[in-house]
Amino acid sequence: MLVKQDKERRKVQVSGKSSCMVALPKKWVKEMGLEQGSEVTISKVNSTSLLVSAQPELSVGHGREATVEVGMEDSPETIFRKIVSLYVLGFSRMTIDGPKGYLNSAKKLALKDLVRRHLIGAEGVAESRDRMTVHVLLGYSELSVENALKKMLLIIDSLGRDAVQALENSDPGLAEATSEREDEVRRFGLYVIRQLNLSLNQGVLPDLRLENRDTLGYILVTRVLERIASHAGSLACAAAEIRSTARPTMVKLTAMSNAACSLVDDAMLSLFKRDHEGADAVIERAREFVEGEAQVSKSLSGIDNQAYYALHVLMDSLRRMVEYSKEVAEVVLDMTVERTLREPELAVPQLQYA
Repeated sequence: MLVKQDKERRKVQVSGKSSCMVALPKKWVKEMGLEQGSEVTISKVNSTSLLVSAQPELSVGHGREATVEVGMEDSPETIFRKIVSLYVLGFSRMTIDGPKGYLNSAKKLALKDLVRRHLIGAEGVAESRDRMTVHVLLGYSELSVENALKKMLLIIDSLGRDAVQALENSDPGLAEATSEREDEVRRFGLYVIRQLNLSLNQGVLPDLRLENRDTLGYILVTRVLERIASHAGSLACAAAEIRSTARPTMVKLTAMSNAACSLVDDAMLSLFKRDHEGADAVIERAREFVEGEAQVSKSLSGIDNQAYYALHVLMDSLRRMVEYSKEVAEVVLDMTVERTLREPELAVPQLQYA
């Protein structure tokens, strides 16, 4: 099996008016199971790297398989965490073998419920007395990485709108469904990381303007969105708990909530558009928000303890949402900074005089 340290130097040869060719080392060809007429996929990774993949694109349901052996003492949650890890790594078929040939019905029902609620495209589709198999039935063609990120953003926006409405109307009922929507964001987050892992293992995914070196940035953004969703949920709950004694500050808090949600949206927009200037503007606005938040905190004296606590939870969630928006913007800066560089000027050769 090849290791990443193996390297060979080959010269590019012209094979026609519109193409060139590079000879592959024969031992590599044999180790990869290739022969004359075999097809390979060539992808441009970045300005200095090409990726030659000998593995054909996997269709849904034909990816890697894994078997997990569990013990009698393993809880459904423990087993499910192993399934999640395999799901994120890109496995398409996961079989759970029970202890001594027996996997009880209660565990199987609990596992199927956890898989259904937390993993997009995964179903417990086959089971017997001693085992259960989970298949991933959804592929990239059905849901792209960027579309999944956009769905995460839409859910976060809905949580932010509920928080603003709770502030304006003092409606505690708006916070009841926050937990379910936070779980939905996590589901999409796991799916995105799974697809990014597949892109590294099988080549760049179609229609995703993403180089391998940017994959880490996308993973960071996905994790940040999950944290933003958690704080947006806390924001909605805290807003619903604020009593009328804190009403004089409601106008400022509502404006701050709208500003925080807007920063999240603009940070993600800069990612989708690869907008370096837009990301830089988000970072500057985040700095201004933190300064304004400190001024509002000073105006919270003289209110009852319960409202004071709720307000501080709310403002802490707002500040963290803004800080995470800044993190997304910083990832975009790293991904796009090379586009801002000026092309080096060609050196003018010096004339030689006799």
